[in-house]
Amino acid sequence: MSHFYITLHHINPSQVISLTLSNMDDTPGQFQLFFSLFSIKQFIRLESLQLIQPLNPTNLNRILIDILTLESLKSLSIIHCQPSSVNQETFLLFSSLINTSASLRRLYLSGALNTIFHSKITSSVTHLCFNNNIFNSVTLENIVSRMPYLKSLNTAITLNMNYTYLSSPIHLTRLTMTIFININNSDLIILLNKMPSLVFFNITASGKQWFNGNFWEQHLPLTLRTFQFNFCTQSIHINTQIILETFQTPFWLKIKHWYVMLDCQMNQTMTHLYSLPYCDTQFYYRPSMNPTRKFRSSAPIVKPYMNNVKKLTIDFSTLITESSSSLTSTHFFSNISTLILVDHGCYSSIQLLLNFLECIIDFTQIVELKLGQFHHPDFIRILYNRLPRLYSLRISETLYSKLQMLDFRNIRSLNICDCLTNIGGMVCMFPSIEYLCVRSTTFEHMRQMIELLGKTLINVTFRHTNQKFQEQIIKWLYEYYDKHRQFSYDIDEHMNLHIWLSDLVV
Repeated sequence: MSHFYITLHHINPSQVISLTLSNMDDTPGQFQLFFSLFSIKQFIRLESLQLIQPLNPTNLNRILIDILTLESLKSLSIIHCQPSSVNQETFLLFSSLINTSASLRRLYLSGALNTIFHSKITSSVTHLCFNNNIFNSVTLENIVSRMPYLKSLNTAITLNMNYTYLSSPIHLTRLTMTIFININNSDLIILLNKMPSLVFFNITASGKQWFNGNFWEQHLPLTLRTFQFNFCTQSIHINTQIILETFQTPFWLKIKHWYVMLDCQMNQTMTHLYSLPYCDTQFYYRPSMNPTRKFRSSAPIVKPYMNNVKKLTIDFSTLITESSSSLTSTHFFSNISTLILVDHGCYSSIQLLLNFLECIIDFTQIVELKLGQFHHPDFIRILYNRLPRLYSLRISETLYSKLQMLDFRNIRSLNICDCLTNIGGMVCMFPSIEYLCVRSTTFEHMRQMIELLGKTLINVTFRHTNQKFQEQIIKWLYEYYDKHRQFSYDIDEHMNLHIWLSDLVV
């Protein structure tokens, strides 16, 4: 954050065409600091604006008022927007922006602002993306009627509707949707028939009805070039051989060259079917050597089909209980930046687990390691030395206490899940910490952390602090810290106290 503060003093607003502001945990106070120096309307050439987790209606409304003056804005993203960050004025301002902007073409929304489609708006926006979660209550009917010129749409289906009366989105070429309800094949056929220009289709859904390659072969639009999917269903009465054969016809293998994977390892009671290459950036992997829980693919040869995955969760609990002496894997993940390990308290051979990971992951790409539900301290000692680019670590206090006397000097970002008491030990183990997230139950511990890490610390978050401790630490910062470094703070709706620190700018 100190780098951000220094950068602000070198910005020429009239030359900026793209801007991102964030109030996420690793950038708390960024909105507040930015607007202490600038107004959005100063950025007269701005074409793209991304707002991540705006704090409150005051901040967001101020931005929306200024955006109305921008004539070049083409793309607007407001994501991770909580209900506490908006009010009635927010929706009025946002409606006015959508209705009047002649330049706006791309809109990315998540959280509370999705309900803007319950208002009367009309827009020439051509690209719309919602967050694909179950709380998205915007129907396709609302979207199509209010944005008739859409070329691409990313949304969730959470409500039933009669697709017969849906206006045909004739300009739509790209559709990505996550279905959270039970939708019939016939409804999807009606929907696809109303999209004569579709060339890209990505669908995530649950239900046995989607595990049929013949259905898709008959009803996908002839214009379609790319078909990506991720389906799951109960494993009961599933014949994987028959299912796979429906995706091995000449249409799939010779004409389209579309390949699939049947995955029985993600969940013991579920079967997953997904297109290859795997299209999501996250993957949950529960490896097993049980021959009844395996992978079956229609691909003729092994291909690097997991290259899109950036965040990988590996649950070792099933593998460990099988007591296998040798492990193999169908998958290889070459671009993992975040690795999450889970074992649920089960124990196994350290060398066995390490050999398995080395077979499936390129260690040189990992920058973040999360171990909230992992209990193998000796394994972590070895693994840490195999991760040359690792700088972010999330661990439980229990695991942290078993890693004493190790030197994690490459770690810049540390998140300890539980309450931390051994402050001195943390400073010795992690001498280079810039970003710290921890829970503390005393003012003294909070003060010690800031003092002992003062040379390197940029941002600290104290989780779930009561009002008394918040007031004490803020008072201390004003009395002591303000003489040495600049600081700012924010208290979010979960009572997390975020403090960011920066060197004094002369």
